[in-house]
Amino acid sequence: MGEVKIRVENIKKEFRVGENVIPILFGLDFEIMKGEFCLLIGPSGCGKSTLLHSIYGLEPPTEGKIIIDGKDIWSYSKDWRAHFRNKNIGFIPQQAFWIKSLSVIENITIPAVIAGASFHESIPKAAKLIELVGMSKWANHRPYDLSGGQQQRIALARSLLLDPQLIIADEPTGNLDHKAGDELMKLIEDINKQFGLTVVMVTHNPSQYCFGTRIINMEDGKIISNETQAKSCAIEAQAKSCMTK
Repeated sequence: MGEVKIRVENIKKEFRVGENVIPILFGLDFEIMKGEFCLLIGPSGCGKSTLLHSIYGLEPPTEGKIIIDGKDIWSYSKDWRAHFRNKNIGFIPQQAFWIKSLSVIENITIPAVIAGASFHESIPKAAKLIELVGMSKWANHRPYDLSGGQQQRIALARSLLLDPQLIIADEPTGNLDHKAGDELMKLIEDINKQFGLTVVMVTHNPSQYCFGTRIINMEDGKIISNETQAKSCAIEAQAKSCMTK
């Protein structure tokens, strides 16, 4: 048995709209082991992103616990969670936000600057990471001058700056074409294997399912299956079969 990285215990989430209470998540329970590449899948509106944001410490659950590295993150203060996120979790959004006045390599250093370091002392680490994702020759460009796929590579490099052991990705290939999306997935997979990082990622793309070592399938705020790699490829094959019918 491996080490548990994330434990989700009876997570429920409701949103209040006027006098109406809208339930989103219905008592979710699961574990993600250290070093797993976990994909959260399911139709739009099933609660994937809400769950992901709760794990990231942004969206408070109505009920239940989210335990990362033995810490119940929602039992601490907002400031504690912000510090914990910056130090321990790398985040890749569907579309990255950049400081337009800064170069690519300067944008990569932002997590370190937030943590109290200077641009100058953070540049060498950023240079290594930009090389890792194959973007060295664009280091001094502006991020918005790059393609969507290139920007997501830069977002991946930025997520790794403070040596997190957990990467959370919210549909990072959602705005990319098939080729760029596949290249990004392979890069994330390589980094997951090379550094033993735990990755939790939301995706809608059935062709990406076999990148995951674990697939958690959601529907209507509930988990309908939670499979490891051997079974996830069967899920992908079934999905492809359905798409061709």
